[in-house]
Amino acid sequence: MPEVIYQTRDDLYPRFGFALPDKQQVYVRGDLPGCVKRFVISHELYHLGDRSQWCIWREVKANAHAAIRHPIGFIACVVMSFDPYRIWYYVQRIRGREK
Repeated sequence: MPEVIYQTRDDLYPRFGFALPDKQQVYVRGDLPGCVKRFVISHELYHLGDRSQWCIWREVKANAHAAIRHPIGFIACVVMSFDPYRIWYYVQRIRGREK
């Protein structure tokens, strides 16, 4: 059974959450609004079973999976992601993946 572990904003910054498939653990920021937290949990739980190799496809599938189940949380998460620190985080992830 997967384990959901709540952590502080400082612990996960700049992420909202992440998954460790080998340990079947999901880490999520405990300070997120409830609807966003439910979306992020669903998103990260999807990652535990996804075996796709291409990072973009993994994110598309996890976002679609969670957005169908938590549409308000998805929209709120998108809005929250327009914060400059989140945009910079995405830029860095994309640059790191392109190497």
